[in-house]
This record gives sequence, structure tokens and C-alpha cells, in this order.
Amino acid sequence: MSFWRARIVLAALAFSLAASAHAEDAVWSLVEKTAPLAGATDVQHTRWTFNRATRTLYDVIGVHRYRTAATPKAALLYLPGTNMNGVAALAHEDHNLWLFLARRGVDVYTMDYRTHAVPAAGVSDFAFMRFWTMEYFVSDIRAAAFKARTESGQPKLFVAGFSRGVSLAYALAASEPDAVAGLIALDGSFKSYAPKNQYDPAADLQKLEASGAWASDVSGRAGWEARAKLMAAAGSNPAQPASDPKFKTIGEQLANVLYTAWRPGGLANAVDGLSNPQVLAKLLAGYDRYYPTVQDSEGRSIGDRADDPRTPIDDLWGEMKTPVLYFGCTGMGGDWLLNGIYSAEKSGSSDVTLNVLERYGHLDVIVGEKARADVFEPTSAWILKRAQP
Repeated sequence: MSFWRARIVLAALAFSLAASAHAEDAVWSLVEKTAPLAGATDVQHTRWTFNRATRTLYDVIGVHRYRTAATPKAALLYLPGTNMNGVAALAHEDHNLWLFLARRGVDVYTMDYRTHAVPAAGVSDFAFMRFWTMEYFVSDIRAAAFKARTESGQPKLFVAGFSRGVSLAYALAASEPDAVAGLIALDGSFKSYAPKNQYDPAADLQKLEASGAWASDVSGRAGWEARAKLMAAAGSNPAQPASDPKFKTIGEQLANVLYTAWRPGGLANAVDGLSNPQVLAKLLAGYDRYYPTVQDSEGRSIGDRADDPRTPIDDLWGEMKTPVLYFGCTGMGGDWLLNGIYSAEKSGSSDVTLNVLERYGHLDVIVGEKARADVFEPTSAWILKRAQP
């Protein structure tokens, strides 16, 4: 069976499974009972997992709930970015949108993708990830959304995504338009503002087939162990001596690594004080190591066309009625920012709010020193204004 035929079959299966999510609710397992969150004890944390095994032992997703004792006014499902998960790595509301919203009347649910079940060591064959497409992840997200609606009692969820999670949030809102109260796009996009209709995903997939590189590794050339040591050191004491003699402290070293990782100030701008190296280290230390590369190809194909014929997940984009709240950083460059603005403006919604964050890097949008005032407070006000009475 060819890759594309297999993918079509799997996509149909994924959406069939998602459509029957109500029957799957009984399969969720409570793995962490409701208890005060360490470092933020007024917030209660609960975690469930769901083994959606189809091919491997790693086909497991998770949902975390963060809420206070107060009666919630709205419910939100948060979709993390690449290599991220639903675990609260930061316990201060100035650097954690989930806690900020939970304390202001929002029942917050965050997701662990299948990638969270893949161990950081001991796996050498990632061929199973060839089938971890965006369609399959959207199927998982629909199951998570049903769980969040069931637990919260809210018929509609607000859905937030960060980075790649924005694309998945658009896909969810398009596939379940009557179950999404609003979409919060945190520095990500769904479509290109200047589509060329020239991208050839088949050629990309042939290269993946030939190379077998079905998983990307967040640690890159540095290696997982070296990355972990850097994050642990900067997270515990950023003032300690750097491991690189070019820098005085490990915090300064990490700030420079992140500032130059993509483009100057693109990933994070701790150099100019927009974020704190210690906060960034604690966030990055909790990342999952691997992510399916097939989704890179899919994302480019979807972005390059108003309606990608290879997938149903963008069929309603351009006709969406869901309110959209967008935040975009300037550090990632003009094309990145314009893609995010275009995705929101041309979604079809008549209720679109745009926020451009000057000098922000990508991660600064969710953990920056001014994120509370520039992102969290506007988000809370926007949700509560649109929450059902």
C-alpha cells in the first residue's frame, strides 16, 4: 500500500474514531487524582490518559485539568507547540497562562500529544511516526475536547494553541464549529499570506521514506544529555559560571543560545530582557524529545493552499464563524507575523482581534516578562466577555 493511500485510510479511521468520541470517554484512565499543584496550591490539578493504541505502545494521549475551587465561568482546551506538553513546568501565573486563567474563572484543560509517551532514550526506530499525521492528531484532540466538555459541563470550549498548536486549533475549530466558543492563536498560523500553490508534499515524503527520518529531535546537534545539563544548570542557578568560556554565567550563555537559535531574537529575546533565562530553562527542560516530521510536510502543504485537497482539516477555513484572538511576535520576522495575521483575518470570522508584540521572541509570548500584561490579561478579558452566561 502506498504512503498516500495508507494515509487516506488512516485519516478516514481517525475521523471515524473522533466522531465516536462519546463512546470512548469510558476508556479514559485517571492517573493523577485531583490534588493541589506544587508551587500553586490554590490550583487543583488532575490528569487522565487514554490509550488509543493502533500501531505502537506510544499511542497514548493525556489531558490535564487546572482549576480553582471557584465555580468556573468558561472552559478552555490548550494545545501545546512542537515538543511541548500539558505539564505545568512553571508554577507562577506571571509566566503560565493556564494558572492565570484558572485563577480568573476558567476551567483549563491542557493536552499531552502521543509524543509525550515516547521515552527520551531507548527508541531507535521511529517508523511508527510516519502515520502520526495532523489528521491523526486532530482525531486525538477531538477526543480530548470531548473529555474537557464532559468534565467541565460546558457545551462549548475556548481553544488556545501555541506555535504548531495554532494550526491544530484551527483544524479543531473547523471540524467542530458548533463546539468551539473561540480560538486563541498564540504566535502561530494556519495559512500563508502569499500562497504559491507550488509546494510538492509527495517529493518531501519520498525524501522522508528514503531517509527514514520520521522524527525530529529537539536537542539537535548538541545532544539530549548536553541540552538537559544546560537547562538544569540555568534553571537552578543562572548566576553560576558558564560552561562556555565566552560567557560569564550559565544564564547569559542560555540567553545567547536561544537568541541566536533561529534568527536574532526569534526563539526568545532574553538578551534584551523580554524574557528571563531561568524561566526559559525551566520551560524547555520539560519538553518532549521527539516529534513526527511528517507534520512539517503537511503543514507546508496546508499553508500553501486555500484548501489542501489532500486533507479535510482545512475545508472550512475561510468560512469559519469562530471568534479569533491573535498574538504575534515580531522577532520571527515579517513573513511569520503576516501568516498569523492572514490566518486570523481570512478565517471567515467577523470577530477577529489582532495583537502585535514588538521585540518579542516566540517563547516570550507565553513566558515573557511582560506576557502577563500584554497576553494573559487581554486573553482573560476576551474569554470572559464571550463566555456563555
